[in-house]
Amino acid sequence: MNVEKLFAELPEFETQRLKLRRLTMDDLDEYYAFASDPRVSQQSLWNCHETVEDSIQYIQRVLDNYERKTVHIWAFILKETGTLIGRGGIFDLNEPMQSAELGYAIASSQWGKGLAAEAMQPIVNYCFRELDCNRLEGKCNAGNIGSARVMEKLGMSYEGLLRKQLKIKGVFTDQKLYSRIRDDL
Repeated sequence: MNVEKLFAELPEFETQRLKLRRLTMDDLDEYYAFASDPRVSQQSLWNCHETVEDSIQYIQRVLDNYERKTVHIWAFILKETGTLIGRGGIFDLNEPMQSAELGYAIASSQWGKGLAAEAMQPIVNYCFRELDCNRLEGKCNAGNIGSARVMEKLGMSYEGLLRKQLKIKGVFTDQKLYSRIRDDL
């Protein structure tokens, strides 16, 4: 897995409806608008951003992680309007195992339009073709049908249920585990 390539080149991607690029502090207002919607974080470990300061702190963590080369997050920009509608990327990079985990979040106003899968597909392709990943995985709350569908659209296979694996908003929840391996290409 070529982690240095990921952080050296910081690739941008374009799809039919989206542009994917690095998240910056210039995205603050639009990021806050998306991250302050409680529906977006409802089934996630992160909490809804209650103040602009919450979004400032998150974006700063992302910028710091770019520098530390631990996480890469792309901003999802709707080409038609130039508006940030979400973010996603790869984390838990394991160079010896050539693996990584995918994560994403989309503004609730954009749910059901296929944009999460559209945004994540070039990232998945990049991981296998350019970073030499052998395995990508993703997890979602067992009740999050939309997120499970995104992973299926990305060609990921359901591997099983991780029982009471995460404590989300004070409740232990089951997580569905999906993966795609190089052999699936």
